[in-house]
Amino acid sequence: MLQAIVRSHHRMKTALRRAAFIGCVLIGAGSNAQVQDKNTFFLHWGYNRSWYSWSDIHFNGPDHDFTLRHVVATDKPVPLGGDYFKLKNIWIPQYNYRAGWFFHDRWSMSLGLDHMKYVVVQDQTVRMDGYVSESRSLTYTTSEGSRDVQLTKDLLQYEHTDGLNLLGIDLDHYDPLWANRDGRFRLRVYEGVHAGPVIPRSDVRLFGVGQNNRFNVAGFGVGAQVGMHLTLWKHLYIRNTLKAGWVELSHVLTTGSDEDHASQHFWFVQHSIVVGGQFRLCGSKEERSGDTP
Repeated sequence: MLQAIVRSHHRMKTALRRAAFIGCVLIGAGSNAQVQDKNTFFLHWGYNRSWYSWSDIHFNGPDHDFTLRHVVATDKPVPLGGDYFKLKNIWIPQYNYRAGWFFHDRWSMSLGLDHMKYVVVQDQTVRMDGYVSESRSLTYTTSEGSRDVQLTKDLLQYEHTDGLNLLGIDLDHYDPLWANRDGRFRLRVYEGVHAGPVIPRSDVRLFGVGQNNRFNVAGFGVGAQVGMHLTLWKHLYIRNTLKAGWVELSHVLTTGSDEDHASQHFWFVQHSIVVGGQFRLCGSKEERSGDTP
């Protein structure tokens, strides 16, 4: 027993020495890098996948007022192919673009659009609470009450596929992990928060009536993000980001009638990979010269 404890202690000391050695190597590799990010600008483009919690969707109009409980939805990714690389088709997949500014070496603020897609899964069974009048639907006419229904196409088709568009302001903080000696290659981790309006274009068919509606400020989204930022040749970068948040949609357009609308809220998780560039437009002469390889 004592020997096992001694061996375990020895292995732990060896592992700690190795970790300390690797850390010293990484720190030493970047110790000569004099990199100033303050007053630099950046912009990027990339693509995302997203996942959603279930949602209660409330539909309201002159002849209906009901809620569908625990509705499940997914995103709608485009298979990897030409749409990601042809300029005329890059707007089809779920994309992200953003422009921002480092107001401090370790802090940035940015404005961008997260173009997610949200599609209610067809033919799932959910609970329906509320009423539907005969003037709206003979099949689903009901007084106040609760019953299980299947989301067939004659009842509901519901999606934000021209975009569950989160126009977000992001505030991010950066921590350096590694850099080569001249700072041309760097790896940083960043964490931050975001908030902004959600501007979907909702394609809805309720009881067979509806349309692909206009873009509409339907609500807002808030949340946080964490990611890795890899700088290449000082001015190019790749970002790998995991974002999570809350979406509150209080005014979703449905059938095309001004009197009909829906509301819902849900959690989301988004994973994105983007490619971008960072450059300096202003600053002192010393800062500009320090940004030149």
